[in-house]
Amino acid sequence: MTPAAPRGRDTADRPGGGPAPGEGRGPGHGPGAAGGGPAGPLLGDGERDRLGERLHHALTAFVDSPRDSVAEAAEVLEATERQLIASLRDRRAALRAGWQENGDPEGPGPDTEQLRLTLRTYREVTERLLRA
Repeated sequence: MTPAAPRGRDTADRPGGGPAPGEGRGPGHGPGAAGGGPAGPLLGDGERDRLGERLHHALTAFVDSPRDSVAEAAEVLEATERQLIASLRDRRAALRAGWQENGDPEGPGPDTEQLRLTLRTYREVTERLLRA
């Protein structure tokens, strides 16, 4: 297990991360690539494990200290919310930067293939959130 990067992201969460299972990684596969890119896991393995351990601890402590157990579970949910929001903000910024050079949506930008991959990533992330 590798430690989580800042804000619960690992290297696979950054734009241009590894390819999705079954997808090759060649020229032209940048920030919009599925799998390890912006559509990959919202939290790194380390952060998910850490939050999961805290929740498990809260659940197992209930018999001995119900009020403290519920308070800890509430804190875990709050921490999870903060991590997810930070991760989504970072992904949104990375996606936007990939197709809006210097913040100008009408300026010169990426080719059509890169735009297609970016659009696919927007769709995948949004659909995952809608299913949650």
